[in-house]
Amino acid sequence: MLSLLAQDVQDDLLDYQRLDGLLPELHQALLRRDNGRIGELNAQIEPCCEQLRMRAQRRSKALAALGLGGGAVAMNRLLQHYPAEPRRQLETGWQRLGEAAVRCADCNERNGRLLAMHHEIIEQLLGDSTRRQLYAPHGHAY
Repeated sequence: MLSLLAQDVQDDLLDYQRLDGLLPELHQALLRRDNGRIGELNAQIEPCCEQLRMRAQRRSKALAALGLGGGAVAMNRLLQHYPAEPRRQLETGWQRLGEAAVRCADCNERNGRLLAMHHEIIEQLLGDSTRRQLYAPHGHAY
């Protein structure tokens, strides 16, 4: 189980590295309003995020099954059971994983703000009365 947890951390690092490239590219596609590229990128991002969620859940269950509790505290407890060299490698990987998660969350937040801004602009452009006219039967405004 310990080797599986260590492998999951390495796999997570690879997925976060992938997201580090995809999320800024998504931002650029959002700026260009390139719906085709946005769809392509989302099709790559979604399974990556799903794998990250799956491994995090598995890690949490494994830590709980080992009687270590949950969260970062549990992972730190687990690290104390490793021999010195593998522990250093896993600690480094765990630290890098936390940093990568923060970076991707920040980039995702930036993309979310951009989407919200797009939505607000569209709402302002359409306005309430224009929107009603767009969706009314021809020749009938509400």
